[in-house]
Order: sequence, then structure tokens, then C-alpha cells
Amino acid sequence: MHKFIQEILAFIGQTPIRDESLIRFTFKLEKVEIERFFELLSNEETLFFFSKPSGNRANLGVGKIESPSAGKLIETISKENPESNELIISANYDSNLISEIPLVFGGEKFLPDKKENLWSDFPNRSWFIPQVLISSCAENPLIIFQFFGNNPDLKIFEKILDFLPLDTLVKTEPAADYEIISATEIEEWSRIINAGLNEITKHNIEKIVLARRMQLVLKSNFSFSSFLSKLQTKYPECNTFAYKEKDSIFFGSTPEKLFTLDGNKIETEALAGSIARGANLNEDLVLESNLLNNQKDINEHNNVLSFLLSNLEDFSEEISYNPKPQIKKLQNIQHLQTPIKAMLKEGVDILELLRKLHPTPAVCGLPQKKAWELIEDLEYFDRGLYAGVVGWFNEKRKCEFSVGIRSAILKNNMLTAYAGCGIVEGSDPISEYHETELKFKPILSLLENEIINQP
Repeated sequence: MHKFIQEILAFIGQTPIRDESLIRFTFKLEKVEIERFFELLSNEETLFFFSKPSGNRANLGVGKIESPSAGKLIETISKENPESNELIISANYDSNLISEIPLVFGGEKFLPDKKENLWSDFPNRSWFIPQVLISSCAENPLIIFQFFGNNPDLKIFEKILDFLPLDTLVKTEPAADYEIISATEIEEWSRIINAGLNEITKHNIEKIVLARRMQLVLKSNFSFSSFLSKLQTKYPECNTFAYKEKDSIFFGSTPEKLFTLDGNKIETEALAGSIARGANLNEDLVLESNLLNNQKDINEHNNVLSFLLSNLEDFSEEISYNPKPQIKKLQNIQHLQTPIKAMLKEGVDILELLRKLHPTPAVCGLPQKKAWELIEDLEYFDRGLYAGVVGWFNEKRKCEFSVGIRSAILKNNMLTAYAGCGIVEGSDPISEYHETELKFKPILSLLENEIINQP
């Protein structure tokens, strides 16, 4: 029997535990590639990977604790109830040393009422406590085993321990073989965009964000962990995520932060208005200047900024931001960005705030309700978690929520990618089509020089 298991069993045998108490056992690991576990544990029904390479942070939640106590604890933590600290017992590790580590993972769909079989594996809203958490947020990688009361399910923990240490090699193979089976073509796209522009002309809406999708069948073997590795390498400033439920994985690298929280300090950002990167430094600077001086993009950006500021007012104070946007550069695209900082008022419910700020005009439009309804009417597909929310929070009043863009869903061997753009007065369907092509690249580039792991 593994020494970690022995320690857990010894604690249970000697300690009286309330049924509603969450017990956490934390053990140090040698260096591990956390994304590898996503593939090794692919038979597990629920997995959640979330990382930011530039911040040297990566976390993987494995399994889902299904109990009334879990639901109660999640609600207690979200509402900043002091009782949450009493319900969590860190059995063998200083809880202050793991204050940056997630406790609750999950996501919420963009349009909960729209249904499509492609997204049937994912609930409309799902926030859960994993049975096992593997984290590289601390100085050493950690593995945390979690359970309520004194009845742990050790099978999943034993399974993970059997994979340690990971000593597989990685090598590059030819590009994955795939076939595009459907996509929103330019004619259909133009029809949808013009319908949106018509509503803008009638002054029914100011802005609408419309999306295309592309579906591909993967015909050869592929390594999903290599997808995650590539995304993290190419987009270190983005949050790379992968959320698995049953036979489906929603994944991507998103540049758009909904908000982060550290105590009562909240940070969010307006991210709207975009242009391609240049082939060289001079061209890149010219494009940057064009973006900073394009009134259409500035107006689109300011709409998002105004929405966030007005919705933060009810929940926070001391809001600060620079009224002049800056540039956020990614590998193939650059955006107008305005960081926002504020202090939350006491007792703010994290999930209530999330639903107040999402969806922003950057992924929906203005006015929000009318744009939302028009998106449902014009788009022939269900966005599911695309442009929804993914992220985590914990009992230390820390959270990280991202908007699920630059993303795709992988179901069996079919990959469905999504890309959208903001439509305002003066938008051109052809230009917007080319913008969506840029936004497909983070996902489509994964199929080039595919990496597979060899034993």
C-alpha cells in the first residue's frame, strides 16, 4: 500500500470527523507535466485543467465529489460565509501554503436555454469540488486528495499514484490527418452579419457579437496532452483550459479575463477591438497604430469598458483604470485592452458577480438582453460553453474566471471550433470574416506537426 494511502487511513481511524467537513490531504511531488495526466486519466468522467504559463500556474482537477455537503460548501464559499473555514480541514499541510490553489472548478454556458446534442455532456452551470487536485502553483508540485466525512473513495487516488513518476518521452510526428466537414461559409456569414447590421440601423441594438463555427473530423491518432502543451507554449499570456465531461472536452487558450479576485481586490479588463500581427516589427507597429486610431474599434472597446464599469459600481468601490487603452499582443492577433482594478464591498457573492458581468459586450453586444435574443435567433448553432465562463475559486477568497473564446469542443473524433467578432455600425462582412479566420488559428494550428507521447 502506498505511504500516502496509509497516512490517510491512519488519520481517519484516529480522528472524529463531521459528515459535512471536507478533508484535504496534501502531498509533495517531484516535477511533473500536469497536462500529461489529462491524457492518462482520459477514462475519468470529469477532468478540469486550467493554467497560465506566464504565471507558472497549472492545476488539474480529477473526478467530482457528488454529495449534498459539496453543494452546500460551494454555496458557502461563494457567499463569503466565515463558516467555510470551519468546514475545511487541511489534515497534514498548512492551509496558508496552498491559498493560491483552486478548490472549486467549473463553467457556465453562454445561452443556457439553447440546446444542441453536441453540448449535451455539459450542464448549463456546473461548479464542483474535484476528488483529486494536481497543482504546480506552489514551490513544489502537489497532489491533494479531498473527501467529505470519513468515507474516502481511494480508487481514483490509487490510480493516479500508479502513474507516478511519469517517464514517457515526447516526439514530433507528422501533422494530424483531418477533414473539414462543415463551416459557416462567407455567403451565410454575410447574410447573418447584414441581418445584425439591419437591427443596428433600426436602432434596436448598438452592437452584436456574431460567431462562426467550423467542424472537422480527426482521422488519425492524436495526443490531447500535446494540444495543451502547444497552446501553453504559443499563448503563455493566455489562460489555457480543458474541461472534460463524459465524452466531450471543451478547451482553448483565452486572452479574455472576466475577473480575478484576491481577497477583496478584483481585477478585470475590457478587451475588444482587434487587428492582425505584422510580418515584421515595423509592420506590426503600423498595425498597432491603426488599431489605436480606428474609431470603430475604439467605440467597440469603450462599449465594453462602460458596461464593466457600470456593473461593477453596485459591488465595489475605488474603481481605477486608464481611460486610454493599451495593446495586448498575442501570437497572431493584437487587441485593445483596458485593465480595471477595484475593491469589492464586503459579502459579495462571487457567482452573483460573475452573472452580473457576463456576458460582456465583447462576446454578446448592447443592449445585452436584445443582443442575446438576436444571437439566439441568427446563429443556427448552440454556442454551449463557447463565450461562456470557465474558471475556479477557493475558500481564501481567490478566483480566476475567463471567457471561453479561442476555443473548441472535441467530442469523440469530431472537433468543432468557434470564432466571433463584434458588429457595429460600419462593420463589413468580408473584413469580419477574415477576422474570424485569424481567431480560428489557435485551434487549427494544433493539427500541424502533431505531438504524440510514446512509452
